[in-house]
Amino acid sequence: MAQVVFNEEWVVEQKLTERTGLSCGQIKSYRHKAWIQGVHFKHVTAEGLTTSDKGLIWYNYPKINIFIKDA
Repeated sequence: MAQVVFNEEWVVEQKLTERTGLSCGQIKSYRHKAWIQGVHFKHVTAEGLTTSDKGLIWYNYPKINIFIKDA
């Protein structure tokens, strides 16, 4: 069986909220106005598709930190 290593580069909204203190509304605002899809966040469906907006939204925690640092 393949070994899966979860290094928390990509996290769901709840984990992003825990780490940053951003509210769900603030995260949504950044997603719509500032963050780049495919860089700061991405949608992934249960089938593994990333071309649909209906999947679970994953956030790239390190890239978001760099975005804030460079702002």
